[in-house]
Amino acid sequence: MQNAFPNAELFIERPTVHWFHGARSMNPDDYITYGILPLSEMYPKITRMVDDIACKLSIKVKDCTSDIQRHNKWLTELKLSDARIHGGPFAMLMFEASTTPQAFGCHDYTDEPEIVANYAYVKYDNKADIILEEYKRLSIPIIVEFLEPSNNDSISVKLLITTAIHYLYRIIHNEEPGLHSNICFSNNGNLIPSNLIVGIHKI
Repeated sequence: MQNAFPNAELFIERPTVHWFHGARSMNPDDYITYGILPLSEMYPKITRMVDDIACKLSIKVKDCTSDIQRHNKWLTELKLSDARIHGGPFAMLMFEASTTPQAFGCHDYTDEPEIVANYAYVKYDNKADIILEEYKRLSIPIIVEFLEPSNNDSISVKLLITTAIHYLYRIIHNEEPGLHSNICFSNNGNLIPSNLIVGIHKI
């Protein structure tokens, strides 16, 4: 497929690209107001939310001594260490990569965002399961559709086109899409502003 359009950038202007950000939210309309925040701005909100749920459930902080706590602490520190690599916001080219992520080999961000689970396990150890269950009960799985920012063209036109063709080919032939039928987008630790939000899809 890559070889089918060797000069794609030469004869095709960069298309308007719609991306799909999978998440859970207690207030989906916040995305319309504030846009999609990068991890550096979202993390304090996540910690307050998890702590509020723990307080409501009378769950106390546990000393960070278990293996699961140490592992999640390492993951959290890694994700917060470099905004350009881990800060997102992240999104999928294919809508279905958020609604049926197992078919694309992707994490299900609409079920349980990783950073939420990481923080809950670091602070509350084995009680995190109870907190996360309550979090899921209170929140709504959503997909935020947005337009690609004009200052982010890190994914080539050729890759966009060939990935879309690969996806269409497999769907037309009743095959599972697979890992190469989707692209993951990152805004490198920068805000997706509210004026680029196309809509909120509740799933």
